[in-house]
Amino acid sequence: MKQQRCCGEIYLEQKELKKAIEVYTNALKYYSDKYEIYYNLGICYSRINDFDIARKCFQKTVELNDDMYLAYYRLGQIALLYRDFDSAEENFSKSLYNEKEAKGYYELAKIHVMKNQKEKAILDMNNCIKLDSEYYQIMQNEPILFPIKQSIAKPENIIKPEYTETNQEKEIEAYLNDTYNLTKILNNQREKNNKK
Repeated sequence: MKQQRCCGEIYLEQKELKKAIEVYTNALKYYSDKYEIYYNLGICYSRINDFDIARKCFQKTVELNDDMYLAYYRLGQIALLYRDFDSAEENFSKSLYNEKEAKGYYELAKIHVMKNQKEKAILDMNNCIKLDSEYYQIMQNEPILFPIKQSIAKPENIIKPEYTETNQEKEIEAYLNDTYNLTKILNNQREKNNKK
């Protein structure tokens, strides 16, 4: 098992995703109760844009380990891709612990602005900045958050989270955010074309 997971992780790091999927799928035949395997499979399937299977992998992850906050966060990101804001909100709320807490609040703030729930969005953004003051600057450049920008006080102190994200987590984060931005642009273009 350790050897297969190790090989899977190596393939994942090398972006040989089909090989990683094969290794992790084989590992599940013997270790179907290991949530880490499902999580890594979810990452692989996300990277090859098979978001339906990725979602199922992340759901299985949290079924096996309800404390896997990263998987809830990934489920929230995938729900955003499908413009399922209620599911995204639910999953980001469940991710509010440790590694993704500040980012979870940040995503919730954006969802609440889109749902015209500005008071909730302000509360989310203030909670986010209390955990990681860098989000104050990030918020200043995020168009979705412009309606609440004036309601957020600049933090007096620099606050940094205690944990450090792995490069793999940063990469999947950026990839899913870029994919969301692309689908948002494509959906907006399709809506404009349908109005013509």
